[in-house]
Amino acid sequence: MPFSGSSSFTSPTRAARTTVRPTGRWRAALLVSLVSVVSIVSLGLATPADFRTRALLGLVPIAVAVLTSVMTTAVVTGVMLALYIVLQLVDPTPSGGWAVVGPLLIGTGGLLGVLIARRREEQQARIQAVVDIAEATQRAVMRALPDHVGDLHIADFYQPATRAARVGGDWYDFQPSPHGVRAVLGDVSGKGLPAVSASASLLGAFREAGYHEADVREVARRLEIAMQRYSAWARVMGEEELPDAFSTALLLHFPPGLDAVDIVNFGHEPPLVVGADGSVHTPDVPSGVPLGMGALGAELPGPVRLPFRPGDTLVLFTDGVTECRDDNGAFYPVRDRLPGLAERLPEDAPPGELLRRIAFDLHGHRHGPPSDDTAITVIRRTAGRVAPYATSSDAVLYEPADGTALYTQDAQDAQDIQDAEEPQYATDMRERACPSRSTSSTKAIA
Repeated sequence: MPFSGSSSFTSPTRAARTTVRPTGRWRAALLVSLVSVVSIVSLGLATPADFRTRALLGLVPIAVAVLTSVMTTAVVTGVMLALYIVLQLVDPTPSGGWAVVGPLLIGTGGLLGVLIARRREEQQARIQAVVDIAEATQRAVMRALPDHVGDLHIADFYQPATRAARVGGDWYDFQPSPHGVRAVLGDVSGKGLPAVSASASLLGAFREAGYHEADVREVARRLEIAMQRYSAWARVMGEEELPDAFSTALLLHFPPGLDAVDIVNFGHEPPLVVGADGSVHTPDVPSGVPLGMGALGAELPGPVRLPFRPGDTLVLFTDGVTECRDDNGAFYPVRDRLPGLAERLPEDAPPGELLRRIAFDLHGHRHGPPSDDTAITVIRRTAGRVAPYATSSDAVLYEPADGTALYTQDAQDAQDIQDAEEPQYATDMRERACPSRSTSSTKAIA
């Protein structure tokens, strides 16, 4: 179960594949050749002279063609011809015109082997092309995440239910913005390509709204509209697989300069919080209707603000975790197991270590292949901060809409004044005034 960077589903590079796989095939081809030659020669010694077993050397290139390349198959064919000639010089059996039958059979077997090897290489090239396209799709839909976003240290794990797939119905992402860091994790109803298409629509909406919108409630509204638009498009196109799609999700907003997180729960499993002291608890985050059900007249859920201080860790997951069954049919009790997994975790341990423990414990609990997509995101707040941009010119994209520098003392003082007017940690967030979308978006682009 590999863990590379923040994204644990990162595949090996093509260079690594081409370095490792041919070595194993060479060894297998050499073993097959040796075993076949020894078997054929031994059979020839143990049978009467009129039983011409040397001609069976023509089967060796065919067997090798299944394992190696065209060039290797041709080389093995030449070796078999040379071996036949040597055997004929040592013991000319058969003799006369029958001696020509062996080279003809070996040559025929070598030709068939070359054709088989070429066909296999063409099929492998097609498969590799499909894999490359799937990996490109994965990176377009589920882009790789950095280890740090601001003062947040993140680690993620994703395992589609279909072993050969790279993407599925679970979706998550992080989006730095002039208004703070936004994060999301969700699970689209259904499976297969329709679920992937719905995930792509939601992620596209989140990346745009999460960057431009100042109010997290507006981001939530944009996600709801995106889900409804996808369902409407599916009905127009006659896609019966997912005509009325919906998605559970957790939308997170980390306000700049505040040790807090705002969470909007669209009918999803609430997150788990691991405190800096190692304690684990489930925060009180009321569940609203899933995305896509706003058309039924249900109101969108509002944000809930929770304290999230340096050293605290958030664990988000989809139902691929909670509905994972063991051999007795029992579900994986993640809320009961997490305290033990977080126990004796070093204070400076990255979130990837806790993620590794959860993933391996989940794998040990599961009986058989996964029945649903599984996504886990671990977010830890750190005392230090890493800029969400690579160069100083990129920093302009993340300047706050009011023009102040990121995370300055003035911004902290202004936030303190606002917090004095209304509770900092509220379970019923009241309506707050926020800059218009046109103003914030223009400033962010400029």
